[in-house]
Amino acid sequence: MKSPLAALGRFLVRNDAPVPYVPRAARTGPVMPYATRGGMEAQMRAMGTVGTLFAIVNRTSNATAQAEWRLYRRAPSGDPEDRREILSHPALDLWQRPNPFMPRQEFVEAFQQHIDLTGEGWWVLARNRRATMPLELWPVRPDRMEPVRHPELFLTGYVYTGPGGEQVPLGRRDVIQLRMPNPLDPYRGMGPVQTLLADLDGVRFSAEWNRNFFANSAEPGGIIEVPEGLLDEEFNELRDRWNEQHRGVANAHRVAILEHGKWVDRKYSHTDMQFTELRQLSREFIREAFGMPKPMLGTVEDANRANMEAAEVIFARYLVVPRLERIKSALNRELLPLFGTASAGLEFDYDNPVPADRELEARELEARARAVKDLVDAGAYGPQALEAVGLPAVAFGQPDADPDRELLIDLVKGAPAHLAELLLPALGFDLPAPAAESGGAPASSPPGTGNGGAGGETEGVEARWWPAASTPSTTWPPPGLTAARNNDGDENEEEGEEAEEAMDTVHRQHTEATTDLMDEWETVAEEQYQELAQQIQTAVDDEDPEALAELALSTDGTATLRRALGAMATTAAEQMAREADAQGVEVEPPDIDEALRNQMPVHVWAVFGVELVDIAAATAGLLASALAGQAGREALRRYRPGISGRQVAEEVTGWLRGLKHVLRRDTLADALHRAQNVGRLATLAEAPDPWRYVADERNDGNVCPPCREVDGTVFPDLEAARQVYGTGGYDQCAGGPRCRGTVRAIWNRPEDEEG
Repeated sequence: MKSPLAALGRFLVRNDAPVPYVPRAARTGPVMPYATRGGMEAQMRAMGTVGTLFAIVNRTSNATAQAEWRLYRRAPSGDPEDRREILSHPALDLWQRPNPFMPRQEFVEAFQQHIDLTGEGWWVLARNRRATMPLELWPVRPDRMEPVRHPELFLTGYVYTGPGGEQVPLGRRDVIQLRMPNPLDPYRGMGPVQTLLADLDGVRFSAEWNRNFFANSAEPGGIIEVPEGLLDEEFNELRDRWNEQHRGVANAHRVAILEHGKWVDRKYSHTDMQFTELRQLSREFIREAFGMPKPMLGTVEDANRANMEAAEVIFARYLVVPRLERIKSALNRELLPLFGTASAGLEFDYDNPVPADRELEARELEARARAVKDLVDAGAYGPQALEAVGLPAVAFGQPDADPDRELLIDLVKGAPAHLAELLLPALGFDLPAPAAESGGAPASSPPGTGNGGAGGETEGVEARWWPAASTPSTTWPPPGLTAARNNDGDENEEEGEEAEEAMDTVHRQHTEATTDLMDEWETVAEEQYQELAQQIQTAVDDEDPEALAELALSTDGTATLRRALGAMATTAAEQMAREADAQGVEVEPPDIDEALRNQMPVHVWAVFGVELVDIAAATAGLLASALAGQAGREALRRYRPGISGRQVAEEVTGWLRGLKHVLRRDTLADALHRAQNVGRLATLAEAPDPWRYVADERNDGNVCPPCREVDGTVFPDLEAARQVYGTGGYDQCAGGPRCRGTVRAIWNRPEDEEG
């Protein structure tokens, strides 16, 4: 059984530190090593006496002070990329303005000079004694601070000695110390200057010798020998007369006349003293102690662009980043906890100052992209190939997909039911459409149901059917569709060549239309940029960052998109008629609804493409909303109190112009492909029934497994084909809006199947 007294004894002599660091005799009161404090003062004074030291410390402290700091809320995933930036917090305000007399840059520069010169930097916190939250931060000289050491508690506080000798006790929570660890003293720091004291003295003394050389007639000294001793009056008179006639540069080389003495020369020239070599060597010692690249001090006699850029990287990576990491640790481990629960889950971090090696990044990206292409060409699935080579997950087949897919999903979720029903398949999102509103005939009514208008006005006239969006399925065929694979080589060689040529034409028509629409959209986009810039400028100047979440565009390009979709649908309808004609079947392509070409009311009879009017409006609106969201997020990232609204607006506008706008291209290209298939299906609806309707996915740049599976599928009728391709590409495609699948028709049955 353990002794209770032994347990009590262990409690009474408990140490906060695992081992004592000072004798127990030093339990109370600070230790005052005046020699150490005096040495620190000499180290700090050295900055003002040695030019190389000044240049190095000035460069490192300036670079450290110029770093941009941000406050983040840590992500549950632990990934820094998932953090959310916090724009308003007392800790952030304190760090931006540490005290009423110093902005952050001056504060950081001051204590960083102390660290570089002595190995220690100190912050003293000013606060309301009734609260723990600090109100101000002040840098203090290291030679005036002394830790109160304790053999059991390790550290009980600090004592600050003022210029007049007054001593101010400070608690452990009143002081934050940053230091380069000293291998001999866990309470103090050690900096490069402590290793350079002898060399710094050599530099200083050589400079003084050089100054005295010119002060003493620009000649080294000599000796006046007298045969007999001189009385004090005679000695003083000889010294004064000599100094009056020969001391100083103006009196150099004057003839000296000695009455009772003899001049003995002891010349040591500058060459003899090797001052140039001595000072050069001393500069090298100082640079080596700090690890400072020579070009960063302006030494450019052997510099070129390559080693200058390398010096920048070395300076930032090995000098600036470690200093920033030391500050980051102090902010997160010592300062932030003083703000209590308001700081839970928060962390300070800095923008990486290391310049990007763009050439290396470009080579790596090129090599990885080439590896992905090789894997996909060999049959690998695109997303898995991207993951295998370490590229970010993007939509299949496109390594530069736009990052705003989630935003567009949210926008579609919030869209009216009838628009979401139309847009989800077109944009390739694997989401079920919102439930259709009750009442009336369903939106997906098949042809001949007479749902064209109230009171049966269109009874007897075929209303254009539009399929409802269905929940994506991973199986083929989709529920309700009977399909047979066409794996028997039913097409003869001539028909295969005709099909290849026809699909090449379809692909070329779509590519040209996409290029033309993207060029035309630049005018729309520029108007949108200017409209967003005006809203951003107003929000920033009004110091109303919440308004950045409400950016909206009145210019959305609907008319432009309607015209493009109308032209594409007409071209596709005519192309389908030419494909029929090549097989000996005559068909007149139907007319496109005129509402797509102008602002006429929508008609739903006698023409096709009425659904594209709403598709154009919704697609243009979603692109405008996505652009406004991008602009608002970027403006919020650049916003800070006091910044000019015009500056933020110009920066955001330039940023928008520089984007690749992959989302825009994919969305517009998908809308055009939808119009293309609408036109093809409209012509097929007017044509005699063919022998077979066949799925054709050969125009996909990379064929995903679902598209590979559906390719060549034979549909039992046109409505079965429309169910799969009526919304554009194949609705199960992993590439979503990048699918270019379509329907072909074969009218001529092979001879072996006739009869």
